Amino acid sequence: MFFLFGLTTREQLQFTGQSSCRYCGQFAPQQVVQRKTKLSVFFIPLLTLRRTRLQRCTRCGGTSRISGSEQRALASAAF
Repeated sequence: MFFLFGLTTREQLQFTGQSSCRYCGQFAPQQVVQRKTKLSVFFIPLLTLRRTRLQRCTRCGGTSRISGSEQRALASAAF
């Protein structure tokens, strides 16, 4: 008997808000992206192994990890 398993990583854009970039220092639109890594068996995703929140600058392309509280602060500033 054999099992087909693997890892799949997907990115989903949560929202875009105005903030200053950590890299270039410019006040520009920042995308908040959620990246999920899932374990799949027979091409069916079963478990989420890792969930990461990222802030990506649309001006310079700099990407950094953010916490849940930083994501909520950016979300409240976006709307």
